Amino acid sequence: MAERTRPYGKIRSIARKETRELMREKTFILSVLIQLFIASFSTFLVIGLTSFYDPTIMGDIEMQGISIAVVGTGDNELYRLLRESKLNTRLYSDLTPAYGDFYEHKVDAIVIAPPGPPEGEEILNVDIYLPKSEIKATLISLQMKEPLEEFEQHVRDIRTQRLPGYSPIEVNINKRGIKTSSTYFEFIYVALLPLLVFTPAFISGGLVIDFITEEFERKTMELLLATPASMMDIVSGKVLVAVAIVPLQAFAWMMLMGANMIVIRNFFSILMVVTLIGAILVLISSMISISFRDRGVSQLLYSMILIFLFMASYLFTNSPLNLVTRLSIGSIGTAESTLWMGIYTLVALALGILTAATVKRKYDNN
Repeated sequence: MAERTRPYGKIRSIARKETRELMREKTFILSVLIQLFIASFSTFLVIGLTSFYDPTIMGDIEMQGISIAVVGTGDNELYRLLRESKLNTRLYSDLTPAYGDFYEHKVDAIVIAPPGPPEGEEILNVDIYLPKSEIKATLISLQMKEPLEEFEQHVRDIRTQRLPGYSPIEVNINKRGIKTSSTYFEFIYVALLPLLVFTPAFISGGLVIDFITEEFERKTMELLLATPASMMDIVSGKVLVAVAIVPLQAFAWMMLMGANMIVIRNFFSILMVVTLIGAILVLISSMISISFRDRGVSQLLYSMILIFLFMASYLFTNSPLNLVTRLSIGSIGTAESTLWMGIYTLVALALGILTAATVKRKYDNN
């Protein structure tokens, strides 16, 4: 029994050695802290990042204290629509005092309403003055978008009736069953969650390259092979550490997202998928580093393979990224998710066999 458990003791010894060195690695600690920051403040980051992902969502935010100067008359249709919107409007009869207040920051924007009536024939121009701040200008323009569109439609409805042979066509659209997606929902479950849980897997693939190639570069591999541990034990210990940190980090990130009131379904199934993908990437990196023994070459080749796999993942529906998204929102059945996890398990086992064969071929005498 002792003889049978001895190899596992060697693997654990190598794993403990790599864990101690990993905890002293500043780059790894920094990457963990960055991910920790993102996961801890995911709710706040989502608001900011989704504004870049889809700026129109900011139009739904009520802006307190925003004042719009409207140059025109009290019976102007555009002034009426702006007044009925969420914005605080101030009516001016002339541009000069309005511009003075705008320059002194008493108002945040100026809208010059067209003097002509919607029933007229002249072109109606709407001039708008916005602040220099791009963020504030964007938010104000988004707030004014709806009343401006209503004004445009109002003018169109009046003027199109004068067209010869005009006859309105009634179009009835049945919206039953049509659901509009939320930008926040899309960003959290399609972008943020997969990014957070798979980043440890991507990092682990690079870490195992450092683990193995450093032994060759420092000339310490011969010292390790002089111990009772075989090359397979050494590689297995390093792979074990690189794979083990993947579910640990993913678990922490999902817990922090849950603390930010983000609901994640199929928690442990996601951890299983992430662990399998981490194992696949780590085993690929192990074979690369064993074959080339050079950190730069191995990292470059791993990066190219990672980019290729990332792009190829969009060719089928249940790629790892999509599978995590579907699991997190509960839109995939147990049988289907189990099937795909089984496929990824077989891929990981096949790569494990290839890694063992690579080690045996390179170090058959050890």
